[in-house]
Amino acid sequence: FGSHNTSSVVSMSESDTAVANAPSVDEENQILSDGVTQFVCNDIGALRQQQLELQLPSDYDTKENDILASLFGSNEIRNDFFHNILGSRVAYFPRPCTNTNNQQQQLLKPPMSGFDLSSFYDTNDWISLRKRGSQDMLDKKSTSYNDLTDYIAGGGSAIIPVIPGDYLHDTKEQIDHAFGVDGEFGTSMNIYHSGPSAVALNIHYDAYPVIVLQLEGRKEWIIQNDNFGEIVNDITDWRNVTLTEGDLLYIPKGVYHAATGDPEHGSTHVTIGLP
Repeated sequence: FGSHNTSSVVSMSESDTAVANAPSVDEENQILSDGVTQFVCNDIGALRQQQLELQLPSDYDTKENDILASLFGSNEIRNDFFHNILGSRVAYFPRPCTNTNNQQQQLLKPPMSGFDLSSFYDTNDWISLRKRGSQDMLDKKSTSYNDLTDYIAGGGSAIIPVIPGDYLHDTKEQIDHAFGVDGEFGTSMNIYHSGPSAVALNIHYDAYPVIVLQLEGRKEWIIQNDNFGEIVNDITDWRNVTLTEGDLLYIPKGVYHAATGDPEHGSTHVTIGLP
């Protein structure tokens, strides 16, 4: 799956103390766009030069209610993201209705919702099992579907790359088409299906920018907010954000982050790696 599975992981140690008192998204660093609050971290500064040059189709911002608009919630939010946020800072886009000028505004439905683990078990042979950074590939000869669900319920995570034959692959191709890419130059799409309080990966950064869409449950994220381009122990400012169903999170290449599943019901999200 090429560079879209590349990340740098560090152990949860000194950074745990740093993030324990991190401000939540409603305390600071917010802007308003199209009536929707966006949580925005500091400018990534030195990391800007490492961001990939994403060549969007010239008419992307004139299309009405395409799959990218559905991903972000509206045409306006999509355009604001690509014009003002991409490659410069972390941003969070909540999905719920917003009350603007005393009128309830319904956002576009996300292009994906819910999750069918049994379908992926049948069609995908690349399921990775994770607990706090440990990794094993699912062996269907020795691990039944019920064994897999028990593993998840016990605090494990399954990471599933969306491949041809999976029920979400058509959606991936639509997203690729909207970005004007395909094949080996297209996006990557990985499902993270986690049990209660599960941590699939320790604090790490990705070697490509990602868009995260929450499909089910809740997930708590900690995200770097200073000393971009430095080692993780030099980070003194972290931000916390909680994703619920339909919420979107953008993290540029090289920004440290980690996530923990809901302690009661777990979490499922899809990570889209941008080309």
